[in-house]
Amino acid sequence: MTETTPKRGSRRRAQAQGSARFGAFLAVVGAAIFMLGAWGVAQGARTWSWPRADATIVTSDLRVFDAGERRLANGDSYRDQWYSFAVHYVYEVNGIEYVGGGVEPYDFGMQNSAGARKMKNRHPVGSTAKVAYSPDDPKIAYIEPGPSSFAMILTAIGAIIGLVGLWVNGLVMRGRGRMHGGKPAP
Repeated sequence: MTETTPKRGSRRRAQAQGSARFGAFLAVVGAAIFMLGAWGVAQGARTWSWPRADATIVTSDLRVFDAGERRLANGDSYRDQWYSFAVHYVYEVNGIEYVGGGVEPYDFGMQNSAGARKMKNRHPVGSTAKVAYSPDDPKIAYIEPGPSSFAMILTAIGAIIGLVGLWVNGLVMRGRGRMHGGKPAP
């Protein structure tokens, strides 16, 4: 019984197919992340045209989430903390009083820690602010209208991942991509 080994060319084709699949996977994942972020950016941008109402801040909390002290390999330590801003405000539209708590539209439940600290300083209890409210449903309001920082970051991350996937596929198409080592084609 003789054992056959795969030909060198078929092994390279299999490696190229693996690289192409990986590139396609990155492109698809990147496109999905990009689309979600772009949708959030577009929806957030719509709030710039919403009408405004004067609001009074009734609660303004900076929530601190503390994961404890972390030690680095060199012996230094730091405190791992992140922040979230929670606010409630009262505003009136057409003689009806509403209580809102929206900070940024379409932030997917995520906030930038540095941004949260700045928002706390901008919106102390008792201060007034202009809130953007939905003309279709005035119960929906945001104290910081426009695209959320998280939606913009999501869009950028999706674009980068997608472009890397396209780049990998471009290398494969030119015969230069090798996922499992080997020398690139000239």
